[in-house]
Amino acid sequence: MKITPRTLATTLFATLSASICLGLCNQAAAFTDSELQQKMQQLVAQKAKADQPGFTVIVRKGPQVMLRGGYGLADLETATPMRPDSNLRLASQTKQFTAMAVLQLVQAGKIKLEHKVGEVLTDYPAVGRDITIKQLLTHSSGIPNLSRMPEFRDNKAKDATLPELLALFSSQPLQFAPGSRFGYSNSNYVLLTAIIEAASKQTYADYLQQHVFQPLGMKNTGYDVASDIVPNRAKGYEQTATGFRNADVISMTRPQGAGGLRSTVDDLNLWDQALYTTKLLPQELLQQSFVKHPGADGKPLPYGYGWMSADLAELETHEHSGGIDGFSSYIIRVPSQQVYVAVLANSSYFDSYTMAVKLAAIAVGKPMEPTPVTLPEATLWAITGNYSFDDGTERLITLEQGVLICQTKEGARQQLTPSADGKLYLEDDTSYLTLGKISKGKAALELVVRGFGTFPAKRLQ
Repeated sequence: MKITPRTLATTLFATLSASICLGLCNQAAAFTDSELQQKMQQLVAQKAKADQPGFTVIVRKGPQVMLRGGYGLADLETATPMRPDSNLRLASQTKQFTAMAVLQLVQAGKIKLEHKVGEVLTDYPAVGRDITIKQLLTHSSGIPNLSRMPEFRDNKAKDATLPELLALFSSQPLQFAPGSRFGYSNSNYVLLTAIIEAASKQTYADYLQQHVFQPLGMKNTGYDVASDIVPNRAKGYEQTATGFRNADVISMTRPQGAGGLRSTVDDLNLWDQALYTTKLLPQELLQQSFVKHPGADGKPLPYGYGWMSADLAELETHEHSGGIDGFSSYIIRVPSQQVYVAVLANSSYFDSYTMAVKLAAIAVGKPMEPTPVTLPEATLWAITGNYSFDDGTERLITLEQGVLICQTKEGARQQLTPSADGKLYLEDDTSYLTLGKISKGKAALELVVRGFGTFPAKRLQ
């Protein structure tokens, strides 16, 4: 699988088990809250463009909101500025709410995690009847991803009922034996939508409103319906070679519990704070959302219930990405310090992942700030060359006016900054290169990608 920073911003981690040093600044350094807030403001200011699609962001540490803002435009045609309370599509952030609904129904005794699909949906086809609810939650069911099916993509602007969506995948052969491995599939959470409705005797939207959003005072969160009047709704955009265009239309009847919600960063902050309480669930049951549950072979799966687990500066994190036509998002929480970061953008191209992770690093007091050093010219030349990395990428490293430039095969260019910790940091990224032994004027390099691990490089002729 090819891994790039953009991939991390718009898709899910395949595995999040590696504990990786991310080039954080001097661990002994201490910062005041004012200094940390200034660093956050500088980071978002670098990415905010007054005449382009924008983003909203919130950073909270404990009870204190350290950063809250709206940047750029919510509507290019009317030049409407993005507001801190702008309402944006959540895409796959929806899954954490779907998982909450499932666990609430487990707590209420209406379903069990060990229940098989056929026990709840009695008319479900034979091919998937023995899949358990837990396997759906952890993306270990083997059900193919309906989002990748031509029938789904070619008709995404058309409304579809939940039974029609289920019919797209319910009779398809499984991609692997249930429970045997991880395979991210939106079909799992569409099927969970049907299970929630069957067990609760309510629509998915009504259930969440009554049991999650209303109890928490999340007045600006709900299932996204195009015909609804939604205050401060942001429009979605795609980037082209010549500028921006309106995002393709997707009927929001299609994402269901896999990606159909909209919200604001303020409401999401209420949601995160509730996860430290028993307002919605007993903590013992809720914490199962953040556990890497074992698969059939006993090895931990990388996905909990609507959340992924990773780490930042040796601190456990719970994270999720979101991407849908015209929108991207990333959420990261650091429970040990009650740090919460949500970045919601109204364009698919925006790297919400890198911004959220860097803001979280600042919030925990360990900003990702390399200390630049000057390397000997001979070392710089030894680093140059064309490389093939084991993550599937090819990168050409050149020296331009004394600056190392790393360019992917697709043409993306990033400056490489040599740091005092011996690493070469990729510009606007959380990845870096490590510099190994130099032999006969050629350097050995490895690429370190957060959450994936270390990938050695081979020189290409």
